[in-house]
Amino acid sequence: MKTSAYLDAMSIVRWKKAVPPFEVLTVLVNPLRIKDVDSPIISTVLGLLGVDLAHCRFAVRVEPGTKVIWDMRGKQAVVNDNTLVSAPINELENNAEAKKTLWLNMQPFMAQKDA
Repeated sequence: MKTSAYLDAMSIVRWKKAVPPFEVLTVLVNPLRIKDVDSPIISTVLGLLGVDLAHCRFAVRVEPGTKVIWDMRGKQAVVNDNTLVSAPINELENNAEAKKTLWLNMQPFMAQKDA
């Protein structure tokens, strides 16, 4: 008889290695635009960066212990090397220059993803 049959007969559950949960990534948005997060621009940019929209949350401010991947608050943004910075979503949808700037800002992140 197999060992697993003995364990099953005694109702002993075998240990399984825990699967780590996905890291929830934060996208910062302007407080006035918190409802505009279903834009196709957002899903396209996150897809190009290799981030699943389902693993993101949208917030208006940084909370301790969270990883911010994209800051769309415009002029309030603090630039660092790990966060994509762009204009708010309403400007991205209506202003070609804002889209060009976003594209230029995305290049290092996309190169890092491919490496």
